[in-house]
Amino acid sequence: MFSLPVLLFVALSFFPSLIILTFYFSSILASGSAKRTFYGNGFVISFSGLAVGVAFALAAPLLPGSIPVLDVGIVFALITWILLLRHYCGSGLLESLPPAFIAAIVYIVIAAVASGFSILLLQT
Repeated sequence: MFSLPVLLFVALSFFPSLIILTFYFSSILASGSAKRTFYGNGFVISFSGLAVGVAFALAAPLLPGSIPVLDVGIVFALITWILLLRHYCGSGLLESLPPAFIAAIVYIVIAAVASGFSILLLQT
């Protein structure tokens, strides 16, 4: 059903993104509140957004070529991160926007590096 390049790209981009964004969101949650924050909340935020982005990446071969699926996936991941940051930090919409936007940029960079590695691995 799914080709090897798509699965390799998803695997190479998901796990590093999950680790990096978990630490990133955990540091945001720790700086935003005086309460002790566990890494579990940062993991929930990063995993939820990445699951949305990966779902759109896996759906890319199934949809018509005119839809920019990865861009739509990043936008939905950004919206997920904004809503979850609002929930866990207790902040407003505009206060949650910059950290979520930075997380989307980090996700894009990791996805670009992962696509390069998947191309290199498939050429050998």
